[in-house]
Amino acid sequence: MTTLSKWQRKLVLLVKSERRLNAGKIIKTFNNKSIDEMKSTIITESMCNLETLTDKRKTKDLECHLNNLKYQMRGHSELYYYHNTLIILLRRKYKIIETFAEFKRLWDAESDYLLEHISLRWIVSACDTFIDHSDDNNKIAILMNVVTLINTLRAYETKNFLQLPTQVKCIPLVDDKVAMLYQGDLPLYDDLTYFRIGGDDSLKNMRRRYEKFYEVDYLATTILLSVFDKLQTHDNAFHTLRLLHKDERSRWWLD
Repeated sequence: MTTLSKWQRKLVLLVKSERRLNAGKIIKTFNNKSIDEMKSTIITESMCNLETLTDKRKTKDLECHLNNLKYQMRGHSELYYYHNTLIILLRRKYKIIETFAEFKRLWDAESDYLLEHISLRWIVSACDTFIDHSDDNNKIAILMNVVTLINTLRAYETKNFLQLPTQVKCIPLVDDKVAMLYQGDLPLYDDLTYFRIGGDDSLKNMRRRYEKFYEVDYLATTILLSVFDKLQTHDNAFHTLRLLHKDERSRWWLD
């Protein structure tokens, strides 16, 4: 194991302190605001410091990073921004015990609002936060399903992007292949098959097994099923299969 020199240790401490500099001041701006007040306050450009905006994806300067985030969140509520701020502070290891307690309190009190208003990106970030900081192994295990589900879908969509022409926005389904998958099981690899579209019950059974988690952790299961339901409405593999599905007994979506 390499031992850091005195100046290297000082440099590490300096970088760490910069990543959390003024975090206390930032948190204080929310201290006197109620949940309802933050819900009703919509972020506008006038609330952002336009002079400190940067094109950098990441910056060590905490205030600059959060100002960039606020600018990106114009039109959304301050509560949404507060939620994301807590995640960033936890990533930067600012008062982990206190900050995570506040993050958990927010989810316990406002899960319905958060699941309705925040994007899939930040729902996944919230799941990552619970996984990193919770001491509840049941919650961690359930929320890992969300992260695995989304990352698998993102990997699949990235593969499609790399293989298909970027100018093609909608690839028509091949009728012959659709017919083949309606007829029966078609081998994929390693004894797996493609979905038998029209009647495959795999996704229904997956949802049913997800629902069993309610008895273990209600909040984590609510997040998981909310994400699963949101995925059925976007232009992705789940939605395509839903459009082709015919058997009401094996439907896996609620609406």
